[in-house]
Amino acid sequence: MIALLSQPLVKSEIDSYVSHPGNIPDFHNFSTPQLEPGENADFSLDVLNRYSETLENVIIEAEIYHRADIDESETLGNIPSNERPYISNTKWTSNLDETEATQETSDTKKATYVVGELESNETITLEFRINTKEDTKEGTYFVKFSMNFVHNDTERQMQSRGHWSMELWENATTNVPEESPGNINLNVLGVDGIIPDSSFGVKKPIPKWPLYLLITLTIIFAGLSVVFYLEEEGNYPELNKWLQKQRGKLNKLRLRFKYRKSS
Repeated sequence: MIALLSQPLVKSEIDSYVSHPGNIPDFHNFSTPQLEPGENADFSLDVLNRYSETLENVIIEAEIYHRADIDESETLGNIPSNERPYISNTKWTSNLDETEATQETSDTKKATYVVGELESNETITLEFRINTKEDTKEGTYFVKFSMNFVHNDTERQMQSRGHWSMELWENATTNVPEESPGNINLNVLGVDGIIPDSSFGVKKPIPKWPLYLLITLTIIFAGLSVVFYLEEEGNYPELNKWLQKQRGKLNKLRLRFKYRKSS
């Protein structure tokens, strides 16, 4: 008996209850910032334990892993360190006792949360600061998540889409045995469930002066169209006199400019 109890926990086969999409921990209520280069903001989300049992040895990781824009797509490792966003101020809070735990991390692209126990129906809020510099590359940055825990003395692991290549993901979603949780072959991926990816943006604001210029020109041409329409009607003699006077001034200005140009 002592020998059995001293054995380390092992990861078992896929369990339909643990891996059911309606039961896996719910990653939700994402707050994803849109930053200008040089700005800092908080990224946060909630995680709810939807199992009927308490989870033990809970460790959650969030990692920035990819960047994309209209022109290119690249892994974070291909971006020079001084042009990447980085993570700091990692903390989490429980909705049960409202205690706050701050954890330091030496990996500027990853936030690690050592939660410990997560009771049934307990929600924790995860938060970290995203820091950028003036030289930070613009684009959409993708964040992948992983969650390891012990459920009923069995080690389990959940991961998000960013952990697998396109080929492996296509294999897991096309070669699917019957009654596979979420219609995904979790055995191919080597996990007990799928949790969501997320993202945040870094982009300089679009200049507003072209919009203001367009609005101004629209108003001017709309007013001119009304004026010329009324002139064609011929029911406003004062308007006709004013338009003829303005045309005369315009012709004088045009002739003066033409004379200066020829001289």
